[in-house]
Amino acid sequence: MVDDNEVQPESEEEVDPSDLDALLERVTRPDQVYENTTESYLDPGLMGLAEEPEYPAWLGLRWREIPVELQQEAWVGLRRWVDWLIAEFKINKAVIPGCWFRHSEIVAELHAAMNLEYKTWEEGAPTVNAMWMWLPQLQQMMMRLREQVKELGSCADGQHKEPDPVQRDYDEDLWERTVFTRVETKTVERPGADAEAEYVRVRVVDDNGEIVSESNVGGAGPVRKARGERTSVLTGDGVPGGTDAILTLKTEQFPEAADLIWERSDDEMATWSGLEEKEDENSGENQPPEDEETMGPGDEER
Repeated sequence: MVDDNEVQPESEEEVDPSDLDALLERVTRPDQVYENTTESYLDPGLMGLAEEPEYPAWLGLRWREIPVELQQEAWVGLRRWVDWLIAEFKINKAVIPGCWFRHSEIVAELHAAMNLEYKTWEEGAPTVNAMWMWLPQLQQMMMRLREQVKELGSCADGQHKEPDPVQRDYDEDLWERTVFTRVETKTVERPGADAEAEYVRVRVVDDNGEIVSESNVGGAGPVRKARGERTSVLTGDGVPGGTDAILTLKTEQFPEAADLIWERSDDEMATWSGLEEKEDENSGENQPPEDEETMGPGDEER
């Protein structure tokens, strides 16, 4: 007997059987699939795709940008990871001293390494990232840390020395000239060869519409053509035993509208003809005349 007070599930929205796209969307919708599938039939890897990855909220942030409310948690998380790293890879205090957390340059290295190590194994699947990225980068980081710790002096021996603040004394006038400088570039087409030069100037106008600065006058003259003494030099490869020669021409101040005409002479420069014409003649020497018919071995003359 059915209890009238029992809450019945709401009927799903009717889908037109002829609408294939709507039917496909209904049966492939992730929430529809998971709601109608028991856990025993769900692939653990597939379930992982439907869930958001779980990691500390401060991981993936720049260390200096971690919110105040997460800073203590971040310190504890990094401390635990560094303790694991030291134990796992047998790292001595000449690389990571006991006061590493008091040195911002070391904290930056370790925080970045923690992010990389997490990212390497995040997918939980076979990966080459550990061999290509994590382990090689770990060795590089340890080399950098070793050099940094040397500069810390007694910290490597367990006697912490608070680092002195490092600052720069700036030439503020030079800085202001740099930070308040604006550079803008525009391309101006040159006028034609017979046209007048085009002059350009730039005015700086403030938000009140007042001119506060004006540039010098520049501009663009007509399109320039090659000018000056023209020289043409022909050189060859000169390789003995070759059946041909490779010739190279170099012409300086080449005119804008000009052609190259290659010529040759076979009578000690008494007469000249086009190089291409001679090549065309040579290419036809080994061809049979157009009017002749070739006969095969078995053909008989009729």
